[in-house]
Amino acid sequence: MEYTAGAIDPQRPWIRDERDAPATMNWRNTLFNPFGKTYKLHFTRAWTFMFMGRLLLYVVPSFIAFLAGIAGVGTEGLNAPVNLVLFSVPAVLLPFALFTLITEYTSFVVHVRRLTEAGRSAFMAVIVLVPMLLGLIAYALGTQAGAAQYRQMHSPANTEVVEAKSEKKGEEEEGEEAASGDPKAAPAGGRGGARNPQMARMMELSERELAQQTGMGMAFPIWWLASFGAMLWSLIYVARLPNGGEGKFRTGSHMTPEEIARGV
Repeated sequence: MEYTAGAIDPQRPWIRDERDAPATMNWRNTLFNPFGKTYKLHFTRAWTFMFMGRLLLYVVPSFIAFLAGIAGVGTEGLNAPVNLVLFSVPAVLLPFALFTLITEYTSFVVHVRRLTEAGRSAFMAVIVLVPMLLGLIAYALGTQAGAAQYRQMHSPANTEVVEAKSEKKGEEEEGEEAASGDPKAAPAGGRGGARNPQMARMMELSERELAQQTGMGMAFPIWWLASFGAMLWSLIYVARLPNGGEGKFRTGSHMTPEEIARGV
């Protein structure tokens, strides 16, 4: 391939390799067609788009819901769980979840294309799928633990113990309040007055809801940490691979005039 010295794009003088020219980038092929090649700067643009999309779709809705809660606006609808395939996510994060699932595939595609163009093994692109795989494993284990916890909480023996403790504590409180002469403070019925509020909320969940909640609680931190590791690999290694696999291993698109003249 022949090269000419000088600026490739007058508005972007730092681009020295004409293969990196933004005008030549095909977004559809870059994101969805694994059978092809993607040059260095095109890979960086696609990666930035996916990263910023995830970041904004998570941070902005969460911040808005946070401000709404502080202002006293009801956020029940925003936090209502929505079933998405096997998962359950808050309604406010549904766009983030959908975008993340789509970009798991597109991220794999752009890594395959970049590694292929740079003369590296495309099989290494599997690394970007590791966070999702680890998250699915953690989710499966978490749902099993949540289902087991539900069965334990609702077992006949456990239910009898909880009710007996609640009744006993309720009777003790009624006796203390009667002795103090404060009839207004006596709880109605006595039963369940001393139950742990968190445990009471968990008891109200169905087995599926508790399993999903436990699974997401385990999967999200593992997926996030693994995604951070995959991100470092993408930025430090894949994004710095030279076009064609020749040249210096570095960031940016800044071939020297001598390199352009030699066709490196």
